[in-house]
Parts: sequence; C-alpha cells; structure tokens
Amino acid sequence: MFCTTLSYITLRLLGEGVDGEDEAMDKERKWIPDRGGITCIPSWGIMWLSVLGVFDRKGNDPLPPEIWLLPYFVHMHPGQMWCHSRMVYLAMSYLYGKRFVGPLIQLFYL
Repeated sequence: MFCTTLSYITLRLLGEGVDGEDEAMDKERKWIPDRGGITCIPSWGIMWLSVLGVFDRKGNDPLPPEIWLLPYFVHMHPGQMWCHSRMVYLAMSYLYGKRFVGPLIQLFYL
C-alpha cells in the first residue's frame, strides 16, 4: 500500500492523467480503495501526504519535537533509536511541530 500510494501521487504530481487516460493509473486508483485506502499506509507516508496537502493533518500520529529536549539518559529519548529511525523521526517531528504544508496544497484528491 505504501509504495503504490506514493507512486500514484508521484505520477499525478508529474502530470499523469486522470480518469480513463491511462490504464495503469486506473488500476492503481481502483487498487488503493479496494485494499483499505491510504489510511492503511505507515505514518511516514501519511506525514508526506500531509506535507503535500492531500491528507488532513489530524490523521497523523503525534510526533512532538519537544521530546528531543529530554535528557539523553531517559529511556524514550529519540537519540537512542536505531540510526535510520532516528533521522526519519527528526525530520518528521520538525514538520509536525511546524505544521508544514508545501505549496502544492490540494492539487488533487484521491
């Protein structure tokens, strides 16, 4: 679901057609809701959809940037996460805290 949804949105942003113009896009557009819709993707994907302005920010899991201010020895400090998760969490918590939405607000709807 994650890859299909983000691929579909990327193709739409790159100018691929809407209804009936492309058979592959029609299949993706049908496949996504048949499997539960975009709400079934992980939080990383939902965050990027919120940044693009195609998904309501209320659907995101809370990622408070203030947690980075905890002392490092605290068990739940993000600095103690696996390095890949930590770097993704750092960017996502910043975007969550700023309530950032890019300039492509409501370009299209799924």
